[in-house]
This record gives sequence, structure tokens and C-alpha cells, in this order.
Amino acid sequence: MRCAACFEGYLRQIDSDFLASYAELGVTSRRTVAETCLRGLVLESPPARKVLATAIMEQFLLASADLIGLHHALKQRGREPIIRSFLSFRLDGEASGAFFAELLEAPDEELLAGFGLPAPAAVSARYPALEAPHARELTGALTSLLRDLRTTAQRNSSALLLSELAGNVRGGPALAGTPSWLGDGSMRPDQVASLVLDERRRQLVVQAVSVDEHQLGEVVDAIDCMTRAASNLIYAYLTVQDEEARPQIDTDGY
Repeated sequence: MRCAACFEGYLRQIDSDFLASYAELGVTSRRTVAETCLRGLVLESPPARKVLATAIMEQFLLASADLIGLHHALKQRGREPIIRSFLSFRLDGEASGAFFAELLEAPDEELLAGFGLPAPAAVSARYPALEAPHARELTGALTSLLRDLRTTAQRNSSALLLSELAGNVRGGPALAGTPSWLGDGSMRPDQVASLVLDERRRQLVVQAVSVDEHQLGEVVDAIDCMTRAASNLIYAYLTVQDEEARPQIDTDGY
């Protein structure tokens, strides 16, 4: 068994490999599942459509948690290994609120600086040794990252609700097809109820999920937006790390 310091050193050594591997498959997994469920809606019976609709909403919650967790881990990289911060991250209302507040309020340069990234316009000046095609690719990734983060921030109302549920759910919400026993009569036949017991507020949280393909398509678009943001964030971070290490490599004579 490694000592605590040895284990932390080991985790820091594999941080970049972890991010590169996660970018290959993990980042896109939520989008893949959501898109598959959306395509399946056309052929399924009404009860099955409700299950698929809820699965899409759950993927939205998970994609939100992935992006916010990645944001948290990269900003905490000086304090602890990225892989530890990311894998131990748990989404709740406070973490979600802080994330979306930063996206809405922080200037572009400040937002990127938190990840150790330059503004798109500063790439060539900051990394003059970076070949032109790679500099253009990095600039494009940073530009796309900012655009997708700002777009994600505009959807914060639904994301905040889902992330609040994430802090209260054990094993996922319970589904109810026609919860007439709740007594409010607000559910439509084309909706499914997602039920979560909020012990802290002593209330039963009921979220109506529509099986309308257009509305669910918008949710999948939001997942796609967060997926692109996470992919570009990882690409930009790893590229910058390589460039930051270049002077040290040259000094050592390699």
C-alpha cells in the first residue's frame, strides 16, 4: 500500500492520461445515451416513451454533473490531483449555483484563467513555438469553449433544478405514470412524474417530464452543448500543459 504522499504523487502523474482517456469516451457517453433514447421514442409505446423521456432528463443531470465536476477539478488542480477532485465530486445546489454564477458574471479572460488557459486572441503571443495549425486549433477550441459555456449558462434554471435533485437523490428518482394520488391534478397524460423526497425541506418534489419529441430534442441539444464544452476544455488544457512544459524539456536538452 502506498503512503499518502506517494499516492498523491501517483495521481498527479496520471492526471493528463486520465483526462485524455476520459475525453475519448466518458465525455460523450451522456450524449450517446440521450440521442439513442430520443431516436427510440418514435417506435415505442406510450409507457416506454415516458421511461425514455425520463432517461434523457437523467442524462442531462449527469452531463451537468460531469461538466461542473470537470470545472471544479481543473480549478482545484493546485490543491489536489485532478482525478481525485473529479471522481470525488458530488453535485449539489451550492456547487451548481456557484458554477452558473461564474459563467454568467466572469469575463472571458477571467473564466479561462481559472483553468490556466489564455484568451483566444493571446494564444500566438503566449506560445510562439506552437505551430500555426495547432495554434489555430487551440484558438478555435477556446472560442468554442467560451460560446458553449455561455450557452449553458442561459439554461441555468432547469439545470439548477436538476442539480438540486442530485443532492437529494439516492439511486435516482422514482417514476410515476399517473400520480393522481398527489391531488394537484397538474399532470397531463403525456407527462411522467419524477418523484424525489427532500428530507431537508420536508417536501415531496415532483418534476413533470414531457415526452414531446421537440422539447426532449432541446434537452439533447443542451447535453450536446455541455459535451462540446467538456471536450474542448480538456483539449485546451492538455495542449497548454504540453506547451508550458516545452521550455523545461528544452532546458534539459531533450
